[in-house]
Amino acid sequence: MRCRRVARLAGALLVPAVVAGALVGQAGVASADSGSHGGHKGVVYVSPQGRASNADRSCRSAAFRTIRSAIDAAPSWGTVVVCRGVYHEQVVIGKPLSLEGRQAIIDETNVKPALTVTVPGVGPLTIFAGVVILSSHAKVSGFTVRDALGEGILAAGVTGTISDISIEHNAVVHNDLGGGVPPVSTYFECAAEGQAPGDCGEGVHFLSVAYSTIRGNLIKGNSGGVLLTDETGPTDHNVVADNVVTRNATDCGITVPGHNPAALDAAGNPQPSVAGVYDNVIAHNVVTFNGLKGDGAGVLFANASAGTASYDNLVVGNYIAGNGLSGVTMHAHTIGPGKFEDLSGNKIIGNVIGKNNIDGDTLDSPASPEDLQTTGVLVFSGGTPVSVTIARNLIFRDAIGIWLSKPVTAHGLRSNVFRHVKTHISANN
Repeated sequence: MRCRRVARLAGALLVPAVVAGALVGQAGVASADSGSHGGHKGVVYVSPQGRASNADRSCRSAAFRTIRSAIDAAPSWGTVVVCRGVYHEQVVIGKPLSLEGRQAIIDETNVKPALTVTVPGVGPLTIFAGVVILSSHAKVSGFTVRDALGEGILAAGVTGTISDISIEHNAVVHNDLGGGVPPVSTYFECAAEGQAPGDCGEGVHFLSVAYSTIRGNLIKGNSGGVLLTDETGPTDHNVVADNVVTRNATDCGITVPGHNPAALDAAGNPQPSVAGVYDNVIAHNVVTFNGLKGDGAGVLFANASAGTASYDNLVVGNYIAGNGLSGVTMHAHTIGPGKFEDLSGNKIIGNVIGKNNIDGDTLDSPASPEDLQTTGVLVFSGGTPVSVTIARNLIFRDAIGIWLSKPVTAHGLRSNVFRHVKTHISANN
């Protein structure tokens, strides 16, 4: 696995404490311009010219100057309308709420993240995301979110999976900035992994989120694009659709890794109520030019360690080209005898996949085969049997259309169409 070779200790084990502490840290704290406003039918307005004495019925009469104060005042299930302007603040949503931007920019330049918790034996950990969603039934739409050291937008389950999150029609650009070797920031997501440079969680990150959508966004110029993970509970039945995910320089466009070692029991059986990344749909996205300065596929499925699982996901109808690793990449690593991981059941159907693997893929270790030629789809396992479907894709302008390692069984191979591809299917030890 290249975008994330191993689950970070902090990311896998300490996220629940971080998020819970963050939520507690926000409780009962209101900004000076918050009041008893409920808005018209549960709608409140934010404007750089807002005043507490205003009627709060439109952008012209907004009662709030900060997004945080408006969220504090808004009722559950209400709407916060953020009017045209630039807002230098970290935004935290801790209740069911719709946050609607009208030419609004959330700019994290020089913003000190407010969400910090001290973990015994580790020390203080801080969430560096620009927008943090901690509650089910939340929507964020119509914003430009930029210049966060961590994620642009992070939705995270605290003690388990949250659901009904909608991230739609935003521009998430130039976030995830704390990575590098050595990392620029101390954010726990930014630690480098082996020779893979660190990143900070991608532009948009669903951490233990289900039945939710990331749709119609421009996700550009971050370290990585979209990330779905399962540290505190399963991430399942989400839709990532109709986004443009491009030029995220050091990581994948869309990363779907299993991080939680409790996703499988001791016999290798899935535990879908506990953990795992499964039954997600990645559809009709444009995924281009990601990972060219690091190790990044267009779309990646991978597992971090024994017990982790990323399975039964669907990649359909996407355009994928120009990425550092193969357009769709699956990595299952070598694990010890009697241990299990699950990368099976993933389906790659009806995509248009151009020239990818621009940087080449050295895979698991020097003893493993490597793929240093341009490749459309790659599925590698270090020993765990993997069964996938690769069907009805158009793959063009690659040296290798589909690269498979020996423990992999792929269904539907004959239905793919190859144009200007030297080797249609390459089977490797």
